[in-house]
Amino acid sequence: MYTTMICDLALNLLIKELKTCPDLTFASKMFGVMAWIMPIFVGLSVFGGVNGLLFTSSRLFYVGAQEGHLPILFGMIHYKRCTPTPSLIFTCALSLVMLTTSDIYTLINYFSFIQWLWVGVAILGMMYLRWKKPDMSRPIKVSLAFPVSFFLCCVFLTVIPIYAQPVETGIGLLIVLSGVPVYLALIKNKKISPAVSSISDNNGIAENFRGYDSGKRRIISD
Repeated sequence: MYTTMICDLALNLLIKELKTCPDLTFASKMFGVMAWIMPIFVGLSVFGGVNGLLFTSSRLFYVGAQEGHLPILFGMIHYKRCTPTPSLIFTCALSLVMLTTSDIYTLINYFSFIQWLWVGVAILGMMYLRWKKPDMSRPIKVSLAFPVSFFLCCVFLTVIPIYAQPVETGIGLLIVLSGVPVYLALIKNKKISPAVSSISDNNGIAENFRGYDSGKRRIISD
């Protein structure tokens, strides 16, 4: 669907029109008086994408907390709905803080570069495990053509911004790399930092909350 849309834009718009607002220009040319439906469909598409992103990003904090990389508070789930409520609240708060920026385009460049960078790293890691551990249990297994093609798309979406916006992508990369010394000092060598260890220890503050589920995950009480 997206490939067809891009081909339609390329075939029906001039280069200068593609640089301004291609969706509205395309809608005006193709749909005439019904051009108003394009912003609605774009908004619905964005809503669906953000909705899925909220589901996945909150669970990244949840898994990170279970691995001891974040405070165990983010590794807790609601005892009735089985959703990572603290991680969802933290994701919502973090999103609201990001929206306070005055330059939304810079925020988009930062976020998209970092997102596709780590998506590509995750896909590369998956392909590495397929090579090194072919007998590992995999509930879902597809042809390598799919992850390879998707990885190439991630490389494209990562390399092009480096060429087009080197300053912004460089700053984004530095922000990501700033977590390396924190990980080495506070997570990998947790034993030398009792204060931090007590925050992310699975046997620490979570003992004040009620119950465990069958997977030994902490449950939030009412």
